[in-house]
Amino acid sequence: MDEQFDFKTRYRNILLIVLGACFFISLGIILIAKPGASRIWANVLLNNQYFLGLSLGAGFFLAIHRLALSGWHTLIQRIPDAMTTFIPVAFILMLLIYFGMHHLYIWTDNTLADAVIEGKKGWLNIPFFFTRIVLYFIGWIAFSWLMRQNYSSLMTSSDIKYYNRGRMFAGLFLAFYAITVSASSWDWIMSLDARWYSTLFGWYVLIGMFVTSLAFITLMIWFLKRLGYLKFVRIDHVHDMAIYMFAFSIFWTYQWFAQYELIWYGHLPEETSYYITRVHHFNVIFFINLGVNFLVPFFGLITYNSKRNLNWVALIAAILLVGHWLDYWLMIMPAGAGEKATIGVFEICMTIMYVCLFLFIVLKSLSARPLVVKNDPFIKESLNYES
Repeated sequence: MDEQFDFKTRYRNILLIVLGACFFISLGIILIAKPGASRIWANVLLNNQYFLGLSLGAGFFLAIHRLALSGWHTLIQRIPDAMTTFIPVAFILMLLIYFGMHHLYIWTDNTLADAVIEGKKGWLNIPFFFTRIVLYFIGWIAFSWLMRQNYSSLMTSSDIKYYNRGRMFAGLFLAFYAITVSASSWDWIMSLDARWYSTLFGWYVLIGMFVTSLAFITLMIWFLKRLGYLKFVRIDHVHDMAIYMFAFSIFWTYQWFAQYELIWYGHLPEETSYYITRVHHFNVIFFINLGVNFLVPFFGLITYNSKRNLNWVALIAAILLVGHWLDYWLMIMPAGAGEKATIGVFEICMTIMYVCLFLFIVLKSLSARPLVVKNDPFIKESLNYES
């Protein structure tokens, strides 16, 4: 019960070396191949959004379970807890977008004469844009930190007040997140196509965040168990994570279809432009995205036994992580990078850099405290859990 992850120097060095190598390769591509400012900043935005989504989805996972008085997840809650420690880093990285605003967002061009964009100037202007970024992150950082601090206290104390306070902050995080995850998706992604809008878009992004977080948590369970940790985590916990990935992949598909079907049926120029660009110019990635994020988890996890095989579930989780990166690529790159949008060495190296940074932060956080919150009031339920 007191097992603690040892973030060995070997792991740290591997992550830092790979990060450094990818950084210099990316820098070389920028200086020699000159991919263009719009493609560079679109990649920064893409990976900021993707890895921030992993962290926020982890906070969402913790908040809903704590509010629902769920106990089964207690043995694995330190993983999503550690994932939320990336949010402050994501804040710094998101502020860098300031230097690429004019390459990403058409609405920053004050000389542009467009009635639709002019009508959105009250919301889409640089000062208010960054004011909202600061407000979003203040809330996300504060509430996730308060959740972590109260549950960290249960490592050394069995006082139920820490659990109750944690539930209160979970409720505040959930309410704040429900509003801001939609608003931030409008700001950072939907406004790339400033003339386009979708009333479903915020919920579509939220579900995508949650699925990627579930997949990453599952992969971390597999990784830690391979190293001999999480001895008390049962196959029943894996089964429930697989059910989550299966169910919310179907829900993601429902959101995808609902948005597409309504826009197709309405056939309004200001709405169809989004899909015309992606279907006509990026049709291969468009349909791969749907196949990977729906067909793979649906057929891969539909049987009872498939959900109880950790290696198989981890494989599906890894595929989903790649699949939802493609989903973010489709949301961001066609509008952000335009005709320069592609998936090449530069995109791969940029993403690997973020992977290494994210893993470094998460593993460092995991190593700071024991992997099991032994004084959690639901620890016995989780230890004896049967799915």
